[in-house]
Amino acid sequence: MATIYAIRGLLLEEILLNLLSASGYLIVEYDSNDITLKTRSSGVLEVKGRGSNHQIDAIASFSISPPFSYPVRLLLEAKFYNEKVGIDIVRNAVGVLKDVSEFWAVVNNKIFKPRYHYQYAIFTSSSFTKQAQEYAFAQDIYLIKLENNQYFYPVIEALRNLSYTDFSGEDDKNIEIDLSGLRKNIRASLREDGNQGIFNYCRRYNFDREKLSDIINLNSELHNSYLGVLGNIFPIFLTASRDFDIEYLIDNPTIRICWNNNKWYIVKNNAECSHLNERDIIFSFDLPLDLFKLYADNKMLSKNRALDLKQEFMNSIQIVFKDRRNRIISSLELKLDNDWLREMREHI
Repeated sequence: MATIYAIRGLLLEEILLNLLSASGYLIVEYDSNDITLKTRSSGVLEVKGRGSNHQIDAIASFSISPPFSYPVRLLLEAKFYNEKVGIDIVRNAVGVLKDVSEFWAVVNNKIFKPRYHYQYAIFTSSSFTKQAQEYAFAQDIYLIKLENNQYFYPVIEALRNLSYTDFSGEDDKNIEIDLSGLRKNIRASLREDGNQGIFNYCRRYNFDREKLSDIINLNSELHNSYLGVLGNIFPIFLTASRDFDIEYLIDNPTIRICWNNNKWYIVKNNAECSHLNERDIIFSFDLPLDLFKLYADNKMLSKNRALDLKQEFMNSIQIVFKDRRNRIISSLELKLDNDWLREMREHI
């Protein structure tokens, strides 16, 4: 049995995993003789830890290994709740991260050190409690919220519209479904950029194939989504506008950051935040609000304080992206338009 919230979270995880391929991440599906992984008889993949094995459904390896580091492996978790994600979810992530990072094994009297530098990211369709944000910040668990990401919102809305009746369930908490089978079919359909596989799967179990097919199609429309890093320390999930062209950013890396109608945008350096035009928007993104409270004294930032924060913390945004034609991993640093920032400060 599964809940509708678990199904929504599963679908969100798979969509995010698929989108992160644009930032150079490769989905890990099998143990492939990897000493740090184990596949159960049911096909579920586990990551080995010092004390126990941990079922992690969404794992991705970064294509490039940084110097003086083990290869980077991301453990991804997505929560689709009506309420805020609490500190208990982050506590679990901290425990898992610590345990898998300390894994080691002895084979033929030889000690094998951990072969991966693990990172843990929790995505949510809602938000995080203040405690969860503070604890995650201290423990290096990355939190990414999606509820106010303008261009990603259609996916959130489509997932929210799923109900237990779409899966022939009795109610929200009693849906008879094989989650591993659903994940496998969704993952295959997303990878193949088509919905024939999910059509056949839904027909077999009498699920609503139209709604799941629509979600697959929405993912195809969001093929330009990237991980960015604010101020060299904080990751953000960037969803590109419909007219996005990476070549434009390569030639014009100076940008502005706008806060408009409770949403964050990265826009062209000649755009006016107070009168945003769709053609001027490059990315939409969202941030846990208590992130700002680490840099401000009050709950509400003054206009000047917000400008200071942009200058100090958002002065640069690094994006890693994969060239779809040459499949080369590249990086791009976006710089804040300081002339515009200075003019804004003088105007205020």
